[in-house]
Amino acid sequence: MLHLDDISLQIGGFSLQSINLHIRQGEYRVILGPTGAGKTVLLETIAGLKRPQQGTIFLAGENITATAPEKRHFGMVYQDYALFPHLSVFHNIAFSLQIRGTDKKIIRQKVDRMAEFFRISHLLKRLPQNLSGGECQRVALARALVLEPALLLLDEPLSALDRLTRNRLQEELQRVRRQLGITVFHITHDLDEAFFLADRMAVMHNGGIVQEGRPEEIARRPKTKFVAELMGLKNFLPAQVSKQGMIEVQVLGRLNRDFLQPDPEQAGDVLLTFPDQAVEIAPVQIEKLYCWRGMARIAAINQWRDRVDIKLALADNTTIHTSCSQREINHLPFSPAPGMEVEIGLIAQGLHLLKAQ
Repeated sequence: MLHLDDISLQIGGFSLQSINLHIRQGEYRVILGPTGAGKTVLLETIAGLKRPQQGTIFLAGENITATAPEKRHFGMVYQDYALFPHLSVFHNIAFSLQIRGTDKKIIRQKVDRMAEFFRISHLLKRLPQNLSGGECQRVALARALVLEPALLLLDEPLSALDRLTRNRLQEELQRVRRQLGITVFHITHDLDEAFFLADRMAVMHNGGIVQEGRPEEIARRPKTKFVAELMGLKNFLPAQVSKQGMIEVQVLGRLNRDFLQPDPEQAGDVLLTFPDQAVEIAPVQIEKLYCWRGMARIAAINQWRDRVDIKLALADNTTIHTSCSQREINHLPFSPAPGMEVEIGLIAQGLHLLKAQ
């Protein structure tokens, strides 16, 4: 449906670097990356607000690289909503239809249909200043969709909202895609948002796409430490892989190779990474469950909602993290406290090797 072929663009000291993306009809595509990664520049290039210096943009097989923004038939929502403050909700939604000279009866029908879809019919006479953040976002979405665009572009649309409203709007966006069948291109820095919404996700860093795939695939097999950290991983230990496939972790020693068999091409220096849940305190006495067991000192304990994050110091004071529920803490044979020496086990499931950088 939308195809970006080798898109590059230089803006001052920043550049988009050979972006290649293919988005299918009806797909919800999320671009995930930190501030400054180039997400908005990429979105505005797709919208036609910025012109690439290299590469081609195709929509349904048609070259639209030089097509003016207003002729691309895209809907767009910015994070600040960009509603006209002097216009009512009705006239905000109707604006794009009015400037096209659409018949007033058709405008009324289309606006009413969008207002009903987003459950904002009771707000049509209000001004934006009298709306909540969630209501403003629904109005902005209705305005973007009233023209029945080929593609909906969303620029951090939920970042200004409180958590409860953001969760509700995420469900609303799912409903939009499901019931209207529209293709969505959504940029965000929020991992939870990306996982909730994306069919496929692309990770962006320093103006380039560094990994692409289904969210769960990227989380399970990140290609770089940057991607792993963006996926929420905090545990990284230097290691070496021998030509025979043995894994020697600097601070842990040799891992049980029955659980993790690296590709021969990974021989050499690597980083071993694993999720917090792969580290168990007071492991059960079934040796085959663990690829490594040993002692660690509890360095810190932090409560986060219903989760407990425990920072553990290994023999050389390298720290790793484990996370467990309060219920799991209550089932331990002791009450963990900072400074306490505890036995830990490393579960092989979730372990992943990255190239050393």
